Amino acid sequence: MTQTTDAGPLAELKAKFPNGVWTTRANARLQDALIEGSGLGRLQAAVGWAARMQATDDPEPFTAPRMLLFAGGYPENWDAGDYAPVDEQAAALERGEGPLAEQAARSGLPLTVVRTGASEGREGPLLDDTELNEALRLGRETADRAIDEGADVLLISGLGAGAVTASVAVCSFIAKDEITNFQPQLHAPGGSVFDAAWMGRVSALRDHLAFNRGFKRSPQELIARLGGAQLGAMAAAIFTAATRSTAMLVDGPAAVAAVMLARDFGLAAPKWCYAPNRSAHPVVVKLAKQAGLADDLALDLDLPDGTALPLGWDLVQTSLRISRSLPMPVKEEPEPEPNEPVVGGIGPVPTPEASEAALEEGAENS
Repeated sequence: MTQTTDAGPLAELKAKFPNGVWTTRANARLQDALIEGSGLGRLQAAVGWAARMQATDDPEPFTAPRMLLFAGGYPENWDAGDYAPVDEQAAALERGEGPLAEQAARSGLPLTVVRTGASEGREGPLLDDTELNEALRLGRETADRAIDEGADVLLISGLGAGAVTASVAVCSFIAKDEITNFQPQLHAPGGSVFDAAWMGRVSALRDHLAFNRGFKRSPQELIARLGGAQLGAMAAAIFTAATRSTAMLVDGPAAVAAVMLARDFGLAAPKWCYAPNRSAHPVVVKLAKQAGLADDLALDLDLPDGTALPLGWDLVQTSLRISRSLPMPVKEEPEPEPNEPVVGGIGPVPTPEASEAALEEGAENS
């Protein structure tokens, strides 16, 4: 974890890549475990991710999580068919009511609802320059505050269908594909197909996109025109945490879209993020792969954004506890220092420093 990001504009900050060599070493360590079975299975991906977060081959459970749930309004019909207005969802969480609040409490997750300004622009961008800067400032300050208070991992998600619709717009622009390919079929209570809600969201997006074509890609333009204040604040929080080398768990299409927006601020930002659950939502399928997120835990939950975070958190922590409890062979020789090359039968293993430099160079050339 690095120091606060108070100095300089957000776009001038830099996030370093976590070092993938530690994942390789953590996986090698688990292969040496003195057990009869084949190991941790799908849980091993979480251990490998945590290893590069903590720069060790034997990562520990995280000790100070903070859940950040972002809430903000969007234009009419962007949330068509949602079970409750986003303000009501936010208020219920603040009162500690509802399944998500109860699950977070059982998992020992301090929960903060981050209310952003409304994104109400219609015939043009969702946000003007002042509103854009306010959203970015809010996200940055939220992440800085949580980390300054001691958080070693942030759990980030959005609230409300409006933000999910915004994620469809962002994904459509990034993928250069039709919005209907990223807006899945919707269902009403009881399981019946909710065509009216689907058509409401698609129609609202098409009208909005008609006024927002042909702009040059930048994180600020994408947020102002398509992502809105909620996704913008989430992206700023994600990028800020990445610049401070802080691990993050994300859940849902809104959060994954925000990860891609943060990537436009700095290529390393997604590498500090992990999505324990990837739903079948087309935005998650497309952007999680494009962001290069680590393999998930194969939960395949398709629930409202944020709902899978407490379960994902519990499984990540359990994976780390099991990993550290496995019996290991006694080492006959001291392990070489991490900054020294290790030579084996298959040739030299890159040092963490050399691997980091190569990773940054490759990202810049991609």
